[in-house]
Amino acid sequence: MTDDYSVERLQGRVVDIVFKSDETGYCVARVKDDEDNLITIVGSMPFLGNGECIDAEGDYVSHPQYGRQFSVRSYQRYMPTDTEGIFEYLASGGIKGIGVKTAQMIVERFGESAFEVIANEPEKLAKIRGISLEKAYRIQNSFLQAGALRALIEFLAFHRLPAYFASPLLSRFGSEAIDFVTRDPYLLCAEPFGVGFSAADSLASEFGIDQEAAVRLDGALIYELNFNLQNGHVFIPADKLVAVTASLAKVSNDALEERLVYLEEDRKIVRVQNGDIDAVYLACAFRWETVTTEETKRLVKMPVKRPIGLTKKLEKIEKNSALSLVPLQKEAILSCFESGISIITGGPGTGKTTALLAAIELLESCGFTYLLAAPTGRAADRMSKVTDRDASTLHRMLESVPDEWGGMSFKRNKSNPLDADVIIVDEASMIDLNMSASLLDALRPHARLVLVGDVDQLPPVGAGRFFKDLLDSGIVPAVRLTEIFRQAQDSDIIMNAHMINKGEMPPLQKNNKDFYFSSNRTAQGASSAVCELIANRIPERFGIDPADVQVICPSRRNTCGTEELNMVLQARLNPPENGKGELQVGKLTFRQGDRVMQTKNNYNRTWQDIQTRELGAGLYNGDTGVIESVDSRGKILTIRFDTKVSEYAFSELGEIEHAFAITAHKSQGSEYRAVIIPIFDCPARLLSRNLLYTAVTRAKELLVIVGREDMTRQMVVNGNPAKRYSALKRRLKNEY
Repeated sequence: MTDDYSVERLQGRVVDIVFKSDETGYCVARVKDDEDNLITIVGSMPFLGNGECIDAEGDYVSHPQYGRQFSVRSYQRYMPTDTEGIFEYLASGGIKGIGVKTAQMIVERFGESAFEVIANEPEKLAKIRGISLEKAYRIQNSFLQAGALRALIEFLAFHRLPAYFASPLLSRFGSEAIDFVTRDPYLLCAEPFGVGFSAADSLASEFGIDQEAAVRLDGALIYELNFNLQNGHVFIPADKLVAVTASLAKVSNDALEERLVYLEEDRKIVRVQNGDIDAVYLACAFRWETVTTEETKRLVKMPVKRPIGLTKKLEKIEKNSALSLVPLQKEAILSCFESGISIITGGPGTGKTTALLAAIELLESCGFTYLLAAPTGRAADRMSKVTDRDASTLHRMLESVPDEWGGMSFKRNKSNPLDADVIIVDEASMIDLNMSASLLDALRPHARLVLVGDVDQLPPVGAGRFFKDLLDSGIVPAVRLTEIFRQAQDSDIIMNAHMINKGEMPPLQKNNKDFYFSSNRTAQGASSAVCELIANRIPERFGIDPADVQVICPSRRNTCGTEELNMVLQARLNPPENGKGELQVGKLTFRQGDRVMQTKNNYNRTWQDIQTRELGAGLYNGDTGVIESVDSRGKILTIRFDTKVSEYAFSELGEIEHAFAITAHKSQGSEYRAVIIPIFDCPARLLSRNLLYTAVTRAKELLVIVGREDMTRQMVVNGNPAKRYSALKRRLKNEY
């Protein structure tokens, strides 16, 4: 990004912190320069403190509300060395145990040596009235922590790494964080950092780490296991893991085989025989699979007493609610009362929602307590609307909290289980192995689990295929609803979705009701057609606002992939205007009014609910929102996700991408009034039936396929989903 203004310099001492956000690093402060002028500075300056000296580069701007300010682009800061600055720093409240009076006494006694005394001779503080020896050591610890944080942020900045890495690094490694990163930069490849292996390799080179060093080989193996975990594989065959890692790190297979032994001894990996496969797991993935296996088997074997008069109660509910349940629906409903775990599955229009409603009413009539949940916010909202009862996300139900490593843990677990007799989860095909283990671990000893979903949709974004493996194992009671109800038969979307699921080509040329096909011979023509449909034709003919139309692509790449279409659709639907703020990030422009998506789980990201004013943390991969405002000078985006509002600093914009067009995987759990599916050139592995089926079933009122009929046919015919390495089904069937 280039700027059209000259760089100015400001040197001075921080005398007042007006506003700061430790989450984003954004700060507004007042600085007194060498001529005693008081100047307001703004920008990303994480953990800036009173009394610090700052040497900043940037430019002076005129804020319409706050007047003249200095917008900081880069800066260096220094601890104060004179007594006035030391007092201001200590009195600012940044050091636990030191207030204004205590700061004054420390500076009066130790003068310019105060920092050295606090850091190295805290017992001397105990000679001051009101400071015990125990308190003196607490002050030392807080001071060293603050210093470590400052040093860590400066270290990260020097190596071109974002400042928000500091908090999880400090939480995990404390004051030795810099040493840990210097010794092993490959730890930054894991969540929540997500640094690529080549970037970590560059750091390793700067730190003098040899290409054959054990830490590099271990880092490469762990990186590949993590990479494949994120692509759905619970484990990797050892021979494949070694081969692909050897190619990545450009080292010999023998060296990597040797390191696998050490990683297993260090309990970072688990290596077991899955049938004829020598399987290598990350330790966490093996634990998820083990917990899921053991808890599922426990639920299957759990004695369950069916309530007396259950069938009559169901008949009464059917009569009072004017429902007309078919035999399979009744079987599905009653199965919820006959086993510790049960599954209801079926395609669109087969009555899953009706069965779910009747099951809930039957639970209520029998006096059971229950909780309703779904994997995503959109799915939970839809569950609430169709049941007229409270439903939450799985993360919220399990009370997710950030852990010390920037990951996620749950307050609800075996020692603090969910307070309900029955847990019902909709859109269960989206549950990955990590979540399945967490959910099962949080059930009370005699609680039951009911899973509802469509097994023919895409597997979860995360590792494993929990829902499908449970069904395919044959040990979990399951009912598959197959009858398409009369009302659903009036929808070509639903009828064609079922045809696609059976491997039958839908009549694309029919073009009436709610399912349309627009043939295009070129990718550019298809791209233009998508823009025209969403901007003009659909709003004019069907009265559907462009904001309610979602483009769902098989692929990210090529002309009809999400990356290209998002730029084209942004230009058409949200062009630049005077007064509309925007930020340039590489080739991308984030503009006020843009539709965007969170692309990684960030359990530390703070938000505020605009309705309840509740403060919370955690935004997840696939959450979609709209950019409400852009602070171009402070480089801050404010994004609204439904009712939640969160601020993103410039360094955090790698967590979001445009969402005018999204992939089918990212559309799971959501419904849209209208869906456009561009089908043109894309990788063969993505031309699958379940991908097309998933995309089609996201549409409620209108579905338009744009592109090539032959590629659409290829997707319909290809009923072989991509393979995922998972042993859950084998373990459930005792074939491990």
